[in-house]
Amino acid sequence: MLDKSTNPLDIARTVLKPETISEIKMWGFSNSAYLILDRWALNCPDALKELEAKGELALIVRLDQQRNREHRVLCSETARQASLRGMSDWEILESCGVELNLSTTA
Repeated sequence: MLDKSTNPLDIARTVLKPETISEIKMWGFSNSAYLILDRWALNCPDALKELEAKGELALIVRLDQQRNREHRVLCSETARQASLRGMSDWEILESCGVELNLSTTA
């Protein structure tokens, strides 16, 4: 659990190599992708390190896939309706079956 607010990639920096963070930033991802990386770093650091070991491109592709999946769900009418009922993005994603943690098998 975090006891203070963090900036995007603060948590990911504690898990990933500086070169990897630089590479990710060069790709011009949005803040939402950085938040995904931070979530992975916080909840499944070993899986994130394992993905990084497969190469920066593997990490970039996986991050882009997750970002696209979450964006697609959160831009849906279902998500809009759920948001109007007070559900958070996390609750919406979870209720739509989006895996929020990084698994090493995908």
